[in-house]
Amino acid sequence: MQLHPEQVVRTLLNESFHSRRMVVAMFVVVNAGMLAAGLLWPKGYSASTTIFIDEKNIIQPLMQGAAVTTEVTDRGRNAREVILGRKIMDRILEHGGWLKVSLTAEEQERLIEQIKKRTTVTLLGKSIIRIEYRDDDPERVYRTTQKFADLFIQESIAAKAEESSAAFEFIGKQTDVYQDRLNRTEEELKNLRSSNLEARVGSDAEVNTRLNELQSRIERTNQELREAEIKGLALDRQVSGEAEVTSVVSREGQFRTRIGELQSRLDTLRLAYHDTHPDVVQIKQHIQDLTEELNTQRERRVQAKAEGRRPGPDEFAMNNPIYQQLRREQSQNQIVIESLKARIAEAQRQLNEEISRGKRVHSGDARLAELTRDYQVDREIYQDLLRRRERARVSMNLDSDRQGLSFKIQEPAVLPVNPTGLQFSHFMAGGLLFGILIPLAILFARLHVDPRIRVGNAISTALKVPVAAVIPHFWTLRELKSLRAEQFLLVLVVAATIAASATLALLRVLKVL
Repeated sequence: MQLHPEQVVRTLLNESFHSRRMVVAMFVVVNAGMLAAGLLWPKGYSASTTIFIDEKNIIQPLMQGAAVTTEVTDRGRNAREVILGRKIMDRILEHGGWLKVSLTAEEQERLIEQIKKRTTVTLLGKSIIRIEYRDDDPERVYRTTQKFADLFIQESIAAKAEESSAAFEFIGKQTDVYQDRLNRTEEELKNLRSSNLEARVGSDAEVNTRLNELQSRIERTNQELREAEIKGLALDRQVSGEAEVTSVVSREGQFRTRIGELQSRLDTLRLAYHDTHPDVVQIKQHIQDLTEELNTQRERRVQAKAEGRRPGPDEFAMNNPIYQQLRREQSQNQIVIESLKARIAEAQRQLNEEISRGKRVHSGDARLAELTRDYQVDREIYQDLLRRRERARVSMNLDSDRQGLSFKIQEPAVLPVNPTGLQFSHFMAGGLLFGILIPLAILFARLHVDPRIRVGNAISTALKVPVAAVIPHFWTLRELKSLRAEQFLLVLVVAATIAASATLALLRVLKVL
């Protein structure tokens, strides 16, 4: 059945009148229930405190670059985890008096979860943390909130100090590790240089230069040796030729001279003696012998030349100044040749030694380069760790003296006087409001469920027939008296209910209840 809004209101008023007992009864029951709930509802108290994290103090600009301070956002972001952590919650249970009664582990866990639900941690901006706690005991609310703030500050400062100390210890251990590595590398470099003297910077270039120099020296000496050998061959030929010529000239000349002398003597003797004279015969025989010897020497020279042999020098040739000069030059050239050969042998020996040295240098250079590279890298890291360790030491000292990141209680917790949350006046007002709305809601629901026609216009709307008249209910005198008495009684009950609510509210304000 579709009704207009004014018809709905009129109908609800009529239904309320006809169901006045139910309406009043529900009004009384709802108000009584709300008043009872208000009386039994526990009082809730809350207290809050704000903590200011100060990161900009006089120390920070002075220690810029020399120390590291903890970021504010890190502490604020982790505030809830720190405050609601098990370490702080155990101390809160002890401080709040919950552990005076023996509790099992499960009961403690449930109690901790309840405390966590009643605790609110809020990050206000970047550097302010607000801690709020709610409970039914104002004294415990105050002490718990204050303890939360104190424990959070203590834990944060202790965590900062522990963090700085841990960083200092870690960097110190790493510094010691790299110091040991540097010492070992230095010892290995020392042993390598001691066992391999050639293992030093620039040895490779020095060896290459030395090898090039020795090879050039050997080539130059070989060239000089070849020239000296050529010169020696030339001197040998000159000495042999000069000896041959000198030998021939000297012997044949001697024979001719002797023959000439004997011939002169023979001619002189012939002037005085005959050819049969013994002296003449002897001289002629002697001339014949010398002539035969001259012919023999000539034949020997021709035969030696034909066979390619050179006759050895005789004492006449040796006494020749040219021959002697050539022999001196030949001897000197031979000395030069021997000297050049010795120089080549020495240079070759030095070249072989330098090649062996180069092999040792190349084998040692790889290890030397590796050790040197490791030493340089470790030294750079070690120097950086030394600087970091000193900065960590300063940071640790700052945290131990509380000169870095500091915490200050901006607004301390205050003992709550008035409860928070739902008050008795809220329950009283809710009782009056719901005492009216709930019966009306029930009647409105019944209008949609009950198919009976309560408005005349509904007939004309549903059946499309006009309604001539609506006959109202006719009250008799007796019914009117009874109705007035009933209405007076119902009004009295409603007034009594409202008066009771007001009286209880007044007593609540006066803290009698």
